Amino acid sequence: MSEKNSDLRARAKARHAHFARRRRDPRYQRVIGRFKAAKLLITNDEVPEHREPITVSDTLWAGEVEPRLIELLPAAILKKPSLFVDIESLPHDLASVVGAIRRHETPPPLRGIPGENLLHWVPRIGHRGKIPSRLKSFRFTAEDLALLAELSRELDLSETETLRQALRKLAHASDVNTASDRE
Repeated sequence: MSEKNSDLRARAKARHAHFARRRRDPRYQRVIGRFKAAKLLITNDEVPEHREPITVSDTLWAGEVEPRLIELLPAAILKKPSLFVDIESLPHDLASVVGAIRRHETPPPLRGIPGENLLHWVPRIGHRGKIPSRLKSFRFTAEDLALLAELSRELDLSETETLRQALRKLAHASDVNTASDRE
């Protein structure tokens, strides 16, 4: 066997031993156990389920061994914040990813995971198929508010759903008018 092959084999053995030590670490066990208990992760590792909240830093640390944790982390922060004890003070790179997802934008890569991979987990966690809505504030006149309340009662919808339907109808009418203008 050549010296190059034996060096490569020695480095692979050392790397494997490093990851094996990390898998035995209590932080890794807690994080994997918490994600398993929340039904967010399936693994072959014999790890007991953990029900207590975990830290984001431990999750990022364990994500170096199990990249699926980093892939799931932004969506879990948004849709299941009770998994964590410290989401108020996120690392800068993670905070920018979470902010982008909240703005319905494709997030930047997070620690080697492409933004598209981070984004596709959002509708799969929590209420399936639902993406978190954004809060918007508008200043309505008293007349506008009365009209909105009246329409909501007539349609038997919430005021928010009434506004959503009105926006869709207006967009559809705009599409129809634009198509007829082209002809």
